[in-house]
Parts: sequence; structure tokens; C-alpha cells
Amino acid sequence: MPVSNAWIERRLREMPDNPNALSELYEEMKQPMYAVAYRIVISREDAEDVVQEAFLSLLRIRETGRIKNGRAYLFQMVRNEALKKLRMRDRETACENPEVYRRYSGNGGMSDVDRAMATLSAEDRQIVAMHAEAGLTYTEIAKVTGSSTATVFRQYRKALRKLQQFFGVSSEENFI
Repeated sequence: MPVSNAWIERRLREMPDNPNALSELYEEMKQPMYAVAYRIVISREDAEDVVQEAFLSLLRIRETGRIKNGRAYLFQMVRNEALKKLRMRDRETACENPEVYRRYSGNGGMSDVDRAMATLSAEDRQIVAMHAEAGLTYTEIAKVTGSSTATVFRQYRKALRKLQQFFGVSSEENFI
């Protein structure tokens, strides 16, 4: 169960005066943030680096109490750091090409989920990861991606249909 946005915002407000606030925030949010980062950078090590960089960036922010929608803000930071990591490695094209995605995901050791996710575009992987793995609402994802809530919802449903096809699940069966 994802932590509430109110809890996240409370920790962000407490950060300047409470040294434990950041570590509490990190402990609660590292896994969902890692899941999203991994779906973007396609590398476990890089995803760990992305989460660390996002929290280091958070330390540099002076007015954390002014952040509106803390959950969306944290995932925007992860997304920005992950995209920066991709640009630094000049792998933008790898994210749109399933064959390159498979190669970067660790030869031979890919799970069925990784193979299924490789069939999606980079943007669709981000949306699925933010909603299904990190528990963000469509509205929060829209804030992170700069899209409308309706667009995010449509993209998520389209991505689910592709994943259902990959796994041979009919639309009548429960899936994610």
C-alpha cells in the first residue's frame, strides 16, 4: 500500500528541522521510485543511481515545505534524473527499440514481465510503472508527464491491452 501524499508532504516540510525526515522518506519511497526508474533506464544499477541522485537533489532544495503534491514531485524528480541518465549515455533510441531494451535488460535473465514491458514504448512503460508499481493516480502521473489525466488513462489502458496480448490473456480476465 503506497504511503499517503499527506505523509510525504509532512516529511518534506519537516526536512529542514528533522534529520530523520529524509531517511524516513527514503525508506518508504525508495522501492516505488526504483521501480519507475528501472522501467525508464532499463538497468538495475542505473535505477539505483537515479534514486540516489533524486534524493541528493532533494537535499539541495531549501524550501521543501512549499512543494505541492509531494508524491508527484518525487516521481517527477526520478523521471527527470532517469531521462538525464539516458541522455548522458545517449540511449534515447534504445528506449524505443525492444531489441535494444532486451539487450540492456540483462541478457538471458529477463523475467516475463521485463519481456512484456519491452513491447511497450518508453512513455507507456513509465505510465504503467508509475501506476501499477508505484501506486500513483492518473492525475499524479499527468502532473509528472505534463499530459492530461484522460491521456494518461488512455495510454495506460492501451498499454494494458498490449500486455494482455503478450501474456495471451483475454480482456474479460482480470489483469493487473
